[in-house]
Amino acid sequence: MQTILTTTIEQPTGLTGMASEAQIAEWKAKHKYGIYALEVDGHIAYFKNPDRNELNCAMSKADRDKALNVFEELATLTFIGGSEAVLKDDQMFIGISQELKVKLEGKKAKLVNL
Repeated sequence: MQTILTTTIEQPTGLTGMASEAQIAEWKAKHKYGIYALEVDGHIAYFKNPDRNELNCAMSKADRDKALNVFEELATLTFIGGSEAVLKDDQMFIGISQELKVKLEGKKAKLVNL
């Protein structure tokens, strides 16, 4: 007799702002570019992947003297649920800003000379 091992991805528990599996499935169906979650200091927030217009709007906030404005605008435009504390608390926001930077990069392209 052969034993088949299966693994499951465990959802984090006990986080402030945790969404139900049904809510996550609804968001996935609604947002064609997908969704992601960011966890910081016992809180979780959910965001949709930005489209071109949202990225353009966020980038319009770029200012050498106020570098976080881009991330703040991106987070505000793409926040779909969870703990709003990650957007309002300065220390938590600084923590998620580094992860939001990845979303500004988009998919990696490769230049092919012909």
